[in-house]
Amino acid sequence: MTKVVEKARLDEVIGKNIRLEREARRLTRDELAEMMELTTSHMGLIERGERGATAVTLSKVSRAFDIPVDHLFSNPQSGGLTIREDDSNGPQSTRKKVQSLITCLNESELNLVVHTIKGIIAMSNSIEVNS
Repeated sequence: MTKVVEKARLDEVIGKNIRLEREARRLTRDELAEMMELTTSHMGLIERGERGATAVTLSKVSRAFDIPVDHLFSNPQSGGLTIREDDSNGPQSTRKKVQSLITCLNESELNLVVHTIKGIIAMSNSIEVNS
């Protein structure tokens, strides 16, 4: 009985992470279902944790969102996703770290991030002009 409960909980976590990733990219469930070659209702069952995603579906989601598969297994209730520090540096690595962080934010928090980034850009431009 415990394994059934654990699997159901894992399906919920994976489903919620897929939904969060989809919403962060402003995709509709229909659009994602089409990308995954699934019906919209099947995609809904996966996102709600009522049906488990197959390994093939998880692989497709990973490629579509450009995230590692294990990202989908992180519990969004545990304070968000962690950034794995790696040896790679540069803009691509930094962009992936930022993307990883923002996927667990709600709309209000995303707006705050956008305003903060705009402020940083404005300050940066001001400093360059005054230099």
